[in-house]
Amino acid sequence: MTVHKPIDKGNLSERVYSIIRTALMDGQYQPGDRLRISTLAEEFGVSITPVREAIFRLVSDHALDMKAATSIYVPELTVSQLREIQLIRHLLEGEAAGVAAQRITRPEIEKLEAIQDAFQKAVTVDYRQAALLNREFHFGLISAARMPVVSKTLENMWVIMGPLLSRFHAEVPKRELASARHKHFEVLEGLRTRDSAKAKDALQADIAWGELMIDWLEKKENLAEV
Repeated sequence: MTVHKPIDKGNLSERVYSIIRTALMDGQYQPGDRLRISTLAEEFGVSITPVREAIFRLVSDHALDMKAATSIYVPELTVSQLREIQLIRHLLEGEAAGVAAQRITRPEIEKLEAIQDAFQKAVTVDYRQAALLNREFHFGLISAARMPVVSKTLENMWVIMGPLLSRFHAEVPKRELASARHKHFEVLEGLRTRDSAKAKDALQADIAWGELMIDWLEKKENLAEV
């Protein structure tokens, strides 16, 4: 179970919400994990009220499941839910990549290049760090599009699928993530040349790899039914 540091006073509910939300997005929780309000309150050094308020917001966001008043769990996504998330990502992240190719600055491109370099170094030795860097790349690209509504929508998708993505990377053998053929390199080329179509196509091809995750989850569901 993730252990959090105590947080400063202020808008406690908002801060607790943000911390748990980021932990979900980063895959610090696993599908099926139970979150206890009293335990979180103790870890954060706050009363139960702001933690409860934050938890209720996350349940409303579909980032957590509430099976009873004190029974809060990280959702086990279904194949159908994952397909829907991947479709949203395909459409919105693809469009964001195309727009980013026209709006991105040189320092932003250089930052994405550095993230990708660090990602390739981490992927064969630390899947958790690689997952964080992968998300950082995607959200750096989304940020460069200057589309806040799209960014917020996609962030919600990553919060919901973060725990499952972490489990997937832990259980499934590595693909050619360290290869020079990685689609992020094509995305970067599209950004450098201001080629919106290239950036969009490459990003959508990268997301299409999610079909492997869907197949993996489908097999797990089938085994569970046997």
